[in-house]
Amino acid sequence: MSIDFYKEFGEYGFLANYSPHGFYQNGIYYPTVEHYYQSEKFDNPNIRDSIITAKTPKEASMIGRDRTHKRKEHFRDQKLQVMYEGVLEKFRQNPDIRSKLIETRNQIIREMTVKESYWGVGPDLDGENHIGQILMNVREQVKKEVLDTILEEAKKEKVYVIGHHHPDPDSVFSSLVFTHILRSFGIDAVFAVRDEEFVEKKMIDDFLKEDYEMIDDYHDKKFILVDHNHLDGIPKENVIGSIDHHIITNEVSNLIEIEYASCGLLLYDLFRNSYDFSDDERKLIGLTVLSDTEYLVSSRFGEEDRQLYQKLNCGIDVGAAQKKYFETTDFSDSISDNFHKDYKEYDYNGYHIKRSMITSYHDGWEEHYTDYILEIEKNDINLLIWCDYESKTTFVIYQGKEYVFPYFTTSTNLVLKYLEKQKVL
Repeated sequence: MSIDFYKEFGEYGFLANYSPHGFYQNGIYYPTVEHYYQSEKFDNPNIRDSIITAKTPKEASMIGRDRTHKRKEHFRDQKLQVMYEGVLEKFRQNPDIRSKLIETRNQIIREMTVKESYWGVGPDLDGENHIGQILMNVREQVKKEVLDTILEEAKKEKVYVIGHHHPDPDSVFSSLVFTHILRSFGIDAVFAVRDEEFVEKKMIDDFLKEDYEMIDDYHDKKFILVDHNHLDGIPKENVIGSIDHHIITNEVSNLIEIEYASCGLLLYDLFRNSYDFSDDERKLIGLTVLSDTEYLVSSRFGEEDRQLYQKLNCGIDVGAAQKKYFETTDFSDSISDNFHKDYKEYDYNGYHIKRSMITSYHDGWEEHYTDYILEIEKNDINLLIWCDYESKTTFVIYQGKEYVFPYFTTSTNLVLKYLEKQKVL
């Protein structure tokens, strides 16, 4: 699967050289990459200025392509480097699209200009695709730079590694493993949690062998967020960075957010070439994957995740773990309590989402379903995701309207993207 884009429009329009994401280079502001690239063809200051001040990237391109203007003598040999420099600065200086580029994971990127076989894919889709190649190289570079920035900032003082409220195994175990990684780099890192209202508490109790510090005052400490990038009460200036595997909120500047099966698996991929994971750490990461993918069956567990999980070699008997730890909603508890157990808040495209998730696995869940829908508003919830493992169906109730998701999923990120496509977000 590849990410294909054409011009500056659509979901991936931010990848295009015409996208309106300006940057500074050598003290000069360039409105787009196209303005930068075309101006670099010339030594003549008047031509350069006419390109840089062009009202549109198309106008800048037309001036730059005018063969009556004398170009730099060896520009042909320099053009790939010039293009790389422009694309790199564009993403360095625009954190919102930098995060979106990083989010594309390791997918191939293709510039779908069929009339251009050098920069794009060409008419037979077998062109050199140099824009796509440059974007993939820039993706690795900016990802490395963000991670290096987080590590360098963390070396300056004690940092608290902390996950989201109502922590689940991914939040807890990933925070612990990342604490170990940070300490290996000489960083004074503290493993912390926000509260002890653990989701899947039995698994956490069985495998969490280290003490943690519980934090309720966020104003005199520095934090690295794990498994969430929503500040959720933490002052922005106190957050060094975030590592997450779902939903960009744009609240944290130094952010590595990539859609992985779990945050633990993302950490493993980020550091497997620079950190020697112990058997216990591999097992904890494996548990984050099982917990976040309903034991390797949800749509979140893609082929790339599967290959990475196999490399992890965590040594977990998945069937035995599922039998021991997999739990659905206990309907003998009150509706209010169950809404609270798996409750999270998100800021998505300007909407404040108050989400609860309910899971069922046995006959008779339909009567509970009706009762819960009637209690949504009373419990101050605007998004309820109901996952029924018996029928392999995900029901979505947002602002009082019910949707049946196209396939079975437990991913809030996918649900929000679906609601966005339905034009209700």
